[in-house]
Amino acid sequence: MRWSLLVVVVLGCGGDSHVVPPPTDPAVLSATLDALAAMGQKQAGTMTGAMAASYIQGRFTALGLTGVHTEPFGFPRWELQSKALTVTIAGVPSSPGFDVFEASGSGDVDAPVIDVGTATEGDLAAVDLTGKIAMVRRDPSFHRSSQLRNVAAKGAVAMLYLSVAPENLRQVGSVRLDWEAADSIPAITIGADDAATIKAAITAGSVVTAHIAVVATSTPGIGASVVARIPGERSETIVCGAHFDTWFMGSSDNGSGIAELLEVAHRRMLRGMPKYTLVFVAYDGEEIGLYGGYDYYRKHALVAKEPILAVLNFESPSAINPDIAGLVHSNQPKLDAALQAAHLRQIYAVYAGLEIVAQLFGGIIPTDIQGDYRGGVPTVTTAVTNPYYHTMKDTPETVDLQLLADSVDGFDDAIENLLALAPDDLQVPDPALWTADVTGTQTIDVIVKDGSGAPQSGITVKAAVLVDDFMLAQRITGTTDATGHAQIALDPAALAQGAGNRFLHVTAGPVYPLVEKIVPLP
Repeated sequence: MRWSLLVVVVLGCGGDSHVVPPPTDPAVLSATLDALAAMGQKQAGTMTGAMAASYIQGRFTALGLTGVHTEPFGFPRWELQSKALTVTIAGVPSSPGFDVFEASGSGDVDAPVIDVGTATEGDLAAVDLTGKIAMVRRDPSFHRSSQLRNVAAKGAVAMLYLSVAPENLRQVGSVRLDWEAADSIPAITIGADDAATIKAAITAGSVVTAHIAVVATSTPGIGASVVARIPGERSETIVCGAHFDTWFMGSSDNGSGIAELLEVAHRRMLRGMPKYTLVFVAYDGEEIGLYGGYDYYRKHALVAKEPILAVLNFESPSAINPDIAGLVHSNQPKLDAALQAAHLRQIYAVYAGLEIVAQLFGGIIPTDIQGDYRGGVPTVTTAVTNPYYHTMKDTPETVDLQLLADSVDGFDDAIENLLALAPDDLQVPDPALWTADVTGTQTIDVIVKDGSGAPQSGITVKAAVLVDDFMLAQRITGTTDATGHAQIALDPAALAQGAGNRFLHVTAGPVYPLVEKIVPLP
């Protein structure tokens, strides 16, 4: 038996026996990776996505977790109808292989191609992209949705994205920045070898043009996360999560996260009843819009008002020879201490505050805990780079099984440390975050304050009305006055759309959101 070597330690408090599992066996993690990889690409709203959810539901049940169920949500499902690409260099046309990014805009353009590097604001400061195709190189620390936003704002009519994966593999993904069903301009991706040819031609002064044609539609789709619990002595919860939807096999991103989620759940079951209730969530729809994470947060923290003490997120926790192996967290002292005492700082060489992710990625936290973090819930997430990120070769062989096993054991210990804390220990505000007070029904008053509680003037406040879970009905923008107040008016027609599940999302910050307040609507 695999667990025949379990050690039983008798704790001094009350004489209760407490099982301490042995180190995680990498072979168990490998079996989960293989099972998920065999399903292929697992996108929200697809048959293979449903297969993955059923597999995880079965594993939760077999482990003995309680209340195992799925939680469906509606979202705008993007569907590609047709695509075309021709690149012409010095009058000679060619047709390199390409893919269209999920949520790309539709369009048919013929235009010159301009190299804009990684499309940061600095790269674009002196560039006129009006009527041009922006050629953008992938940057692992600056998200493609932010790159697309920047080039579109400068007048580009399309984005040609240069992958950096080996073997001329094309890196795919979504370019949704927040709640849009599709962007305003087409966005496509090509392999690094094809990209090098185009880049060399531009550098040599050759005239490079491209014809890009994309036709896409959006229809309502249904995703479903999988939720299970280990009931505790108290109702406060610690949530552990990982997304199961993938591009291609998606073994590092995020089969490894699901393998970790399941094994952490196994270890916690062996340890017996916890002080706080432990919740395990396999999120759906992360890759296309962080839908599963937001859906759980809205349903449980905001509607059901469950007291969530902390959220631990296993996002791409392992890959072989990563350039970056990172763990980032909210800036709460007791949370930090719990992680460090579990040696997670030694397991993940990059260990930092979560605010650094938003700074690097253009204002977003590109994983399921964005809403939790911006809302002030103590939050932790992993992030490991992989040369085969979002390519067809992100297979089980790309995962470092020993790193993954070490991460499982480290987070198991971190949970043990968190369970020893009092609820107040985890309710210290993160000084890097702001706050927003939102009141009103149709005319909404928003008060924006920084981490010290000082009202902030001249700050852009953005709001979105979402109906039927994640269908965008209205966008509104306002600016705070000298007292930190901004008023935004909701359109009665927007509030009447859909069958229900309506929410108002309000974000604010000096450059990008440092706070997100979500309010259920009638």
